[in-house]
Amino acid sequence: MPYLLLLLFVAYPIAEIITIVLLAKAIGTFWVVLWLIVAFFSGGLMLRHHKLAVGAALFNDVRSGRLRLSSLFAVARYYIAAVLLLLPGILGDVVALVLLLPWGYLVGNKAAVTPASADSDVIDGEYRQVKPDVDRLKG
Repeated sequence: MPYLLLLLFVAYPIAEIITIVLLAKAIGTFWVVLWLIVAFFSGGLMLRHHKLAVGAALFNDVRSGRLRLSSLFAVARYYIAAVLLLLPGILGDVVALVLLLPWGYLVGNKAAVTPASADSDVIDGEYRQVKPDVDRLKG
């Protein structure tokens, strides 16, 4: 197992360097450097501006008793994607973008398919408009 981790820490940077060089030859060095700069700032902004929103969402889930493992995985996926965008490399950026896709929200999520689920905050009801009796109000 330690050799596998060592291989991962050696092979991943080498794969990133090879990918950057090949992509720079294919589309140009300027575009690759621009991609890496934009990805770095995107990851930084993701980490900077998402802290309070994630904390508030998790707190609301805990308070309402709806905290599920899927919501924790969604938060972990977001932060892993942000860190991968901060690291220079094309492969990490591709993995980060795949992690940011909204997979898993519609599959098996009955609330997303049926709007009137049992967990919904919507209360169905009927109403009728009542017009005031003008004669009774005057007299």
